[in-house]
Amino acid sequence: MLAGSVRIRERKQNKILDVLGGLVYDLPVRKNSNVWWNFGSLLGFCLFIQLASGLFLAIHYIPNVNEAFSSVDHIMRNVSGGFIIRRAHANGASFFFIFIYVHIARGIYYGSYILIKVWGSGVLLLLLLMATAFLGYVLPWGQMSLWGATVICNLVTAVPYVGKDIVSWLWGGYCIDTPTLTRFYAFHFLLAFVMVLVVVFHVIFLHDRGRNNPIGSEVLENKVPFHNYFSSKDILGFAVYCWVLMAISFILPDLFIDPENYTPANPMETPVHIQPE
Repeated sequence: MLAGSVRIRERKQNKILDVLGGLVYDLPVRKNSNVWWNFGSLLGFCLFIQLASGLFLAIHYIPNVNEAFSSVDHIMRNVSGGFIIRRAHANGASFFFIFIYVHIARGIYYGSYILIKVWGSGVLLLLLLMATAFLGYVLPWGQMSLWGATVICNLVTAVPYVGKDIVSWLWGGYCIDTPTLTRFYAFHFLLAFVMVLVVVFHVIFLHDRGRNNPIGSEVLENKVPFHNYFSSKDILGFAVYCWVLMAISFILPDLFIDPENYTPANPMETPVHIQPE
């Protein structure tokens, strides 16, 4: 009886290994998939970089209205490698949105929205990314951070009956203060890992049905193994992205950042030329 249970357990383990190997190594991929299909894996790589850099930033960040701006300045000036970590995180977020817009445009153009589960989980990922990015934008606690949080949070007051109560709960009071920053910091950290969970389901749904291709072909003979035909293309995309991200971070580090956010947040003074980026 014991030997039989061991054999059953071994068969289950082998089945799991076969499934994982099929998802990554022997996954049949249509050979006519072009470069636009590389942005899915590139988004996963972006998420990994954001999580890794964000973890190191979280070690030194202080979610307090009196110290948040100074803590970011401390990361930039005094922490070893802090400059490049913060720049990679900030500019990486901008590239994240660029890549996800290209990914969505490809899906719309080639009709990938017919895969309901894949498309639905992808839309959920977009919403989570927008929420996570907004919460992270507030954390440096510059002028754009403060007034951006004020404007966006006040949109919730349009909800009938409970809008003002929701805003008070988000703020932790009747105005944006330290409790607001603490909550945004916690939600920003938490939602990033929620995104990882949704990405797992997104990939499972994708591999369960198979991904689309430019001509919609379903012929089995038109498929090749994922490795090493497409894994090499993905690795090349990762290398190019790392090169571009480092070039932007070193040469044009403020390309995607509004200069107003280098002024400490002041609730008594609204920037004259404030505008969406």
